[in-house]
Amino acid sequence: MTEIQVHDQRIELKYLLDADLSQQVRQWARERLGVDAHCSDTFGDSYDVTTLYLDTPELDLFHRTGEIGKAKHRIRRYGAEPTLWVETKRKKTDVVNKNRTATNDGEVVARLSDPSDPTAWCGSWFATRVSERRLQPTVQVHYRRFARTSTLGGENMRLTIDSQLQASAADGWNVASTSDAANQDRIRATDAEILELKFHNTMPVLFKELLMTFAIPVTGFSKYRTAVDAWNLATSAPMLSSVANIDLPSDCPSMC
Repeated sequence: MTEIQVHDQRIELKYLLDADLSQQVRQWARERLGVDAHCSDTFGDSYDVTTLYLDTPELDLFHRTGEIGKAKHRIRRYGAEPTLWVETKRKKTDVVNKNRTATNDGEVVARLSDPSDPTAWCGSWFATRVSERRLQPTVQVHYRRFARTSTLGGENMRLTIDSQLQASAADGWNVASTSDAANQDRIRATDAEILELKFHNTMPVLFKELLMTFAIPVTGFSKYRTAVDAWNLATSAPMLSSVANIDLPSDCPSMC
């Protein structure tokens, strides 16, 4: 496959929505923003995402310990595509720096299972970080992403809403696809829907209009921390019998 490497720096703001408010914001976005190019024919202006999050055996990312706790390392699949994205994400205040490389699932499993392999690989930078930081597969997060986008004044803006957030156990370096859902134990992580406004430099006028229309308070939210809490990974083995009424962790607003 053609090697794709991306470095992106942008501002990301997060907001939690209930189902009713989410529908209002979606309609607002449909009337003002175009369909994102990543959306699938199956779901119209949405697509499915699965992300495998990595952490140390001590869960340094979860506990935000030292330098390791400041950057997320993850592997992402969109829908049932064979392409996987290995990526790191670091956030300071509201500014996000992201590095990501596209590769195929077979290479990811083979090369991260044996990081000593000297053969050149476009994701070697990621494998090196995994080895140096003692990172390992920790939990998978699944959700459906509504996405709209537009360009004004030469700058891109993007609005997404993530819903149906579920968590499942890590399966080595394998990343589940949409087609695996029926055969995989997944638990609901939260009923909340996560709105994200993404842009460069200053907030676009359209986004200011959105926030004035709906008066949504900015907050923080971590899909990874929510999934770890849902599976009780920080304290014990997964407890499937208790997932019927999982609430948002009380400390979610403290981390993005």
